[in-house]
Amino acid sequence: MAELPELTVYAEVLAPLLAGRTLVDAEIHHVRVLRGVSPERFRAQVQGGEVARVARRGKTLAVTLAGGDRVDIHFMLAGEPYHLAAGAAAKVPQPALTLAFGDGARLVLSDRHFDPMKPAEPRMWVGLNRKDRAGLDPLEPAFTVEALAALCARNKLLPIKTVLCDQRLVSGLGNAYADEILWEARVKPRRTASLMAREEVERVHAAIARVVAASVEALRALLGGRLEGEPRRDFFRVHHRSRKPCPRCGGSIAFESLRDRPTNWCPACQG
Repeated sequence: MAELPELTVYAEVLAPLLAGRTLVDAEIHHVRVLRGVSPERFRAQVQGGEVARVARRGKTLAVTLAGGDRVDIHFMLAGEPYHLAAGAAAKVPQPALTLAFGDGARLVLSDRHFDPMKPAEPRMWVGLNRKDRAGLDPLEPAFTVEALAALCARNKLLPIKTVLCDQRLVSGLGNAYADEILWEARVKPRRTASLMAREEVERVHAAIARVVAASVEALRALLGGRLEGEPRRDFFRVHHRSRKPCPRCGGSIAFESLRDRPTNWCPACQG
């Protein structure tokens, strides 16, 4: 799933490729991908629009048009972006929506796990001018130790991993990077956030900065200025590494379900 680091790099790659280009067509391969807008309205509002900006908004990729409309893209569990230059041929698994530009380039949004027999399952979506409530962004100056401590104190019963993954509290992080951050901070995912000592909150805050920065750099290197699907994130230390040795202490990485989120952590050094 694309989270803050992936979306940050996607926006960096796409900004120079799309800015100033005119959106001439929108091909909707699966109507289900549109959230809160009809295909007719979506096409009418984006066709002819010039791209003014590409940026990350929480866990969405936002393509803002000069007229003010914004295309919001949420990749969910299996969405992937493909930028194809004019005339480029590429095999895109299960395209869901294609945005075509005046210079011949295309941005293809793929949902590799699309199942037309299960339309109710959460998959990637595209919307217009979404007004979803968002929490503090870890890359903004307002995300201080004090701000994180206040979030933890206000949410009396929530485990710290749930606080980090709740987009209404912290914007941009998700399951994978919460596992990595809490491993880096040596904090148990089930630790009740409101009971954490100041020193624990400081460790989590510092770990967020370190993990996000290192992951963004790793993803920049992996993508190399291209967008051809979601990169393989081999740099994870604990996420999706059940029963493998902890790279810090050698203990076995555990797996559990924490409030319906698959969670990996090291019981030996996150106690």
